[in-house]
Amino acid sequence: MTPTSAQTLLGLHLVRSDIRLAIELLTGIFAALFSMRLRRRRGVVRPVGFTFLALGMFSDAAAEVIGSPDVRSTLEAVGLVLLLWAIILLSLDLAETTIRRRRRHFSTIFKDLLMLFTCALVVAVVLRAQFKVDVEPLIASGAVATVVLGLALQETLGNIFSGLTLQLEKPFEPGDWVRITNYVGRVLGIGWRSTTVLTLSNERMEIPNAMIARDVLTNFTAEDGVADEISIGISYLEPPNRVREVILRALLDVPDVARSPEPDVYAWEYGDYAIKYRIRYWLEDYGLRDRVRDRVNTTLWYVLRRNSMEVPYPIRALQFRHTRRERESERAFEGRLIAELRRVDFLHDLTDEELQLLASTVRIHEFGAGEVLVRQGDAGDSFFIIRRGTVEVTVSGANGQRIHVADLSPPAFFGEIALMTGEQRNATVRARTDVEVLEMDREAFTRLFHNHPDVTERIGAVIATRLTERRDVLASLPDGDGNRARRNWLMNKMRAVFSLG
Repeated sequence: MTPTSAQTLLGLHLVRSDIRLAIELLTGIFAALFSMRLRRRRGVVRPVGFTFLALGMFSDAAAEVIGSPDVRSTLEAVGLVLLLWAIILLSLDLAETTIRRRRRHFSTIFKDLLMLFTCALVVAVVLRAQFKVDVEPLIASGAVATVVLGLALQETLGNIFSGLTLQLEKPFEPGDWVRITNYVGRVLGIGWRSTTVLTLSNERMEIPNAMIARDVLTNFTAEDGVADEISIGISYLEPPNRVREVILRALLDVPDVARSPEPDVYAWEYGDYAIKYRIRYWLEDYGLRDRVRDRVNTTLWYVLRRNSMEVPYPIRALQFRHTRRERESERAFEGRLIAELRRVDFLHDLTDEELQLLASTVRIHEFGAGEVLVRQGDAGDSFFIIRRGTVEVTVSGANGQRIHVADLSPPAFFGEIALMTGEQRNATVRARTDVEVLEMDREAFTRLFHNHPDVTERIGAVIATRLTERRDVLASLPDGDGNRARRNWLMNKMRAVFSLG
């Protein structure tokens, strides 16, 4: 039996008719099964291509066994068209997958145009080759129909051609954050008629392409990020360079604020009550703008409060004072501080007079959740006692990853080793919740040690028992002499740091 056009295209004309028939039936069965499998799970290609392949194989196999010439010719033509359509769809799906591996997003408008054109071309060629149909009148009739449809669908065609223009000029790509007229959102895709945008309120909007092509478009997605800006007024009593230093240091601890480009702080204007500062920082993802702005404003409140920087009226008067001092007498407040200091193991055995020297220099600070209290590698000249809240202690691993060490809550304390030895901080401490801490600096202990030299030995003996991180210094010493070696090492450090001679 004469091979069909599809069999000749696939090279099956070289084998016997029964083998050709078996190959087509098996191919159709496997294609149908694979198509059903793809419908249940998302794969590299769509199931419609394998559906066309299965139908084309079955139609061509039927043409192989049916004796009627007219029916055979029709089935052969249908099988050839479906086979070529399957090849076109599967090829386009594979091309799309290859492009998606190089790009995160992909718009299908050009793919759809190419698919329609090639499928129509296949039908025209098969009609001409199989049935000797003159397609020129069909093309002419199609041109007339196109003119009529063009007049009736001017707005729709305008959207389609605007979509093609957007694809060619690429003012944005799917995944970009844009402002179109009064709408701000993330582009999901560009379709034939409209562009799909997901707004900050998680609303899915279909914006006509013609509207996008007419109006001003702002794209917030750039390789170097996009800037956001806030302003704040701070008292004339604060030197601008100090204000700039405090704000820039605070921005380093705010998650999702880009490190490069670096934030900027400008002393922008002399107002009636304050110097107005513009604070500009950069975002890698514009979708986080509101959340990051909230974190920046929250962090600045805590930082300005700790540094006693006033935001004066009429912007807002923040009272930077310890309200507990106002509610309690000075003596009662001092008694509370002494009681809290005595909960620290190396301060427990000090007399009230000795603790009063320390209490007079105590500062009370508040940190917001997420703020860094101390950072690994920084110089340490103070130590902290937790009054309220929880902090997380982490260290940087060999590959720079953050390793969790412990969570601390009242009455825990930290920073005493760096304070006593003058070495760098060996861990980072970050607030898990809002935290209130007592801070004592090196000056307070210097005064204590000079007025009461015997206290140095007592404090050093207690701290030395917990100095396990110094094992590398003591590795060459006998095990039985470890505690004495730690104590001697610490005492030498303390004498050097506090100038005790």
